[in-house]
Amino acid sequence: MKNTLMVAFATLTLCACVPTYKLVKPGAVPVGDGSLSVTPRIEWNEVPGIQRQVWEDEWTQNGPLLETIGFVSGLPDGKSLIKHRKKDDAQVAVFRADMTPNDLVSMVESAYRVAGVTVFAVDSVSPAPFLGGTGLKMNYRYSPGDGIGKRGTAVLRVVNGRLYLMKLEGVSSHYYEASQPEFEHLVASATLKK
Repeated sequence: MKNTLMVAFATLTLCACVPTYKLVKPGAVPVGDGSLSVTPRIEWNEVPGIQRQVWEDEWTQNGPLLETIGFVSGLPDGKSLIKHRKKDDAQVAVFRADMTPNDLVSMVESAYRVAGVTVFAVDSVSPAPFLGGTGLKMNYRYSPGDGIGKRGTAVLRVVNGRLYLMKLEGVSSHYYEASQPEFEHLVASATLKK
């Protein structure tokens, strides 16, 4: 009996510590720090943010290993896209409001490389409408540590000295293509808080 109670207590304790997904319903939704809103047409699951910064959000439909849509809302000048310690050997380029398009692409790539991605290829970079102006769209491919190749599209723009970014990533086969129309809709629906 005592062992059964200990197992039950341990199970309940572990369950209480596991982060839970939150359902995102269709309609206008603020993401990240709330300065950016998008309007999904379908339900998504908000991925729990264990190591997430205040300006980040991430959604999935089938699990983060298969596809995600990520948001960075208002990354301030002097901050980086991913958390890392100053004493780490590899450092991510920090965002600067006056970065050129090439600098922005390099900054995104450096974030992946510091996170352990060794194979990262930018397929194309082009101007794209985003948040009422002209932003930057980059299409890329990479292989994370698990070896499953992924494709990605990121749309980014600097507004009032802050970086706004939306990205779709998915395994190269089905999931990336299946989420592409909804991602394009989310990008078109994106608005900034006034």
